[in-house]
Amino acid sequence: MQNKDCSVIISSCDKFSDLWDANVTLINKNWADRGVDTYIVTDEPTDRSFEGVKILSAGKGTEITERIKFALETVKSKYIIFLLDDYFLIHPVNDKKIKECIGVMEKENLDYLRIYTFMNAKYFKEKIGDYGDIFRVTTDARYNINLYPCIFGREFLKATLDNRLNAWQYEVSLTKTGAAYGAKCALVNPNALGMLDVVRKGRLIRKAKRYLDKNDLYHGDRPVLDLFTTLKLGTTYRLKVLLPRGVTGFARKVLKKCGKKFYSDEYES
Repeated sequence: MQNKDCSVIISSCDKFSDLWDANVTLINKNWADRGVDTYIVTDEPTDRSFEGVKILSAGKGTEITERIKFALETVKSKYIIFLLDDYFLIHPVNDKKIKECIGVMEKENLDYLRIYTFMNAKYFKEKIGDYGDIFRVTTDARYNINLYPCIFGREFLKATLDNRLNAWQYEVSLTKTGAAYGAKCALVNPNALGMLDVVRKGRLIRKAKRYLDKNDLYHGDRPVLDLFTTLKLGTTYRLKVLLPRGVTGFARKVLKKCGKKFYSDEYES
């Protein structure tokens, strides 16, 4: 890509450092021509090193917002391609497409562009400009701005880091921060890149474990998600895809009355 106005940040921490080898192997294999500075941002100091990827250590005990803020002292680019450590790029990345996304952000003055849509893309129908695959994202519902692979404008990203928040709190806060900031947000549909989600609830997702074993990519001792939880999460995902937001919202209210706690409750408060 060779774009000095863009960098890649992979957000991580020491507890997830067992994923780094596989993550870096795949990004170097499937996005070898990215031509931009790439960083793993973590907490505790480390002497590990990787080809094509620099490690920035913000300090033991730092939360995600503090780690990203620390990283931005080094990463000066106007745009940040933001990835999490358990999002593995298992397919070749279309570097031309990513470069086009940066161009769209520049031309349309976007603050946030999601490049991996996930399920709620179906709610966004308003196109931006004359692009066939760029849709406006509103800031009126929780998680419309989230931490799936995306591109942040540097100034907006900085504006999301004012408070000390853990990863779950930070993701909950993003949409409200975007609304207060007046962020101009969009997504690419279909995806500009594909990825494998590797960890859920601290454990390897069973599908990911099969992929990692098949390709001899992971040699850590992270436990695997049990079958019951896998089926439960899969069912929840399918219901969210199939059912209208009103139905899932009603179900959520019922669960809250039964004592279920949601991190996104912090969105309302």
